Amino acid sequence: MLIYDADISMIRGDSESITVSCKNPDGSDHPFSEGDKVYLTVKTDAYQKDPVMQKTVTAFADGKAVIEITPEDTKQLDFGAYKYDVQLTYASGRVTTIIPPSSFRVMEEITDE
Repeated sequence: MLIYDADISMIRGDSESITVSCKNPDGSDHPFSEGDKVYLTVKTDAYQKDPVMQKTVTAFADGKAVIEITPEDTKQLDFGAYKYDVQLTYASGRVTTIIPPSSFRVMEEITDE
């Protein structure tokens, strides 16, 4: 997997993990805590109603969210460009997008096993 700024490119059918952390406006660490939810949502574009992939993290090691992408998550996706974002829903119900809409590219696979 390659990540440039917030843009992601990955090979279809690979296993990947993305570790997401958060900072407060003053630059200090803001660890995720019990009751928080971190969502990675992938769509063909912002106007699509249903995501082609969505991962939710509710347990946090060292205050960070580890998003696990399995081969099954991307196996049926067409090669090409998608959009994704990462949203944090606090235990209190407050919602903030911590990674704004960015490119999520599914690259060709050669070995299909």
